[in-house]
Amino acid sequence: MENEHQKTIKVIVICLSLALILVTISAVYYILIYKKAKSLKDLENIIPDIFIPEVKEENISFKKDTYYVGENETILIGINNPDNIEYELQINDENLGVLNNLELTGLTAGKTTLTLTTLQKKVIEATLYIVRGMGPRPNEFDKKKAYVSCDSFTEEENRIIDEALQDRLNDVVYPSRASVVEAARFLTLSFTYRIPYFYENGRLNNYVPAKHVDGEGRYYHKGLYLSSSKYADLEASFVGPAAWGCKLKNFQTKEKYGYYRGQMKPNGFDCSGFISWILYNGGYDVGDVGAGDLPERKDDLYDLGEKKNISVDILKSGQVKVGDLIAYFGHMALIAGIDENYNYYIAESLPYLKGAVIKKYTPEEAVKNFVNVMLMDSVYQNDGKLTNMWY
Repeated sequence: MENEHQKTIKVIVICLSLALILVTISAVYYILIYKKAKSLKDLENIIPDIFIPEVKEENISFKKDTYYVGENETILIGINNPDNIEYELQINDENLGVLNNLELTGLTAGKTTLTLTTLQKKVIEATLYIVRGMGPRPNEFDKKKAYVSCDSFTEEENRIIDEALQDRLNDVVYPSRASVVEAARFLTLSFTYRIPYFYENGRLNNYVPAKHVDGEGRYYHKGLYLSSSKYADLEASFVGPAAWGCKLKNFQTKEKYGYYRGQMKPNGFDCSGFISWILYNGGYDVGDVGAGDLPERKDDLYDLGEKKNISVDILKSGQVKVGDLIAYFGHMALIAGIDENYNYYIAESLPYLKGAVIKKYTPEEAVKNFVNVMLMDSVYQNDGKLTNMWY
């Protein structure tokens, strides 16, 4: 049996061990907490961080606050997820769209919400618009699609499609060569209606004695001219205002194409009005100008970029890029696509084409129909996310 002396030593050792433990804890406490606190209030804020287990913040989000998709169009929903966090993605109103993993197809025009939920129940939302008047892009311009009719879009619908256009421009970098090309493709391919041809009644940048007129055969403003809410943007009218598809008095006679002076025709674009709109909406304010090639004038579309005489050789040389202008005196167009066989897809508006279209030309056909190309690198400065074709 232990004697009294041994018991006393044992008790002393235990007490010293406990004291050492307490001193160690106190030292750690002092270093980790008290040294960091400038006041008791700071100490109260620090203590919970020490004793409550840290929950790692989930680094996941939508790439956009708002998504726009056309009816029957499919887009990819962008998710920032560097840590590969597990999540569930849902569309709140399944009558408006269908989700297949990250692919979303619009069904019926309307507004709803996309909801992203993680395993830790973190919920993130993004707004989703299924846009009336916007659809999937065909490989070539659809000549059979209907013309836009007068006042067929509400102010709210016009606002949404304008936002959708700007969203697509931002996707390819705005402003850039790519955003100009996107503006041309959006209006002729994504927009599900045709814009008619209309001989201009005048323009903002005048050719004396031409009238100072805004929005009649031209529309030098942001967005699409689809509702009367846009009339407030106009600077001066002659026989308008009239949105695209609404009738205006025509002052040209071109019997070959069915135009007679005094006839009422639906408002739309002439050739330079179309290209000016594309450039302006693509981010380049070049003025509401024409397609002349007069030495005494330096303010036409013809005066942009580096002018070259057109030839099959230059069209196949690699010098000419999507987004460059292509023209003959009095007519201006924009190259909206070049395929692998050097076919040129030209965005233009002419009376015989019955409005704004993208028309396909072989190099030989392009040389036969046009005289010059304007290489636009000096204007755009930046190519952005440029693609030769849209599909």
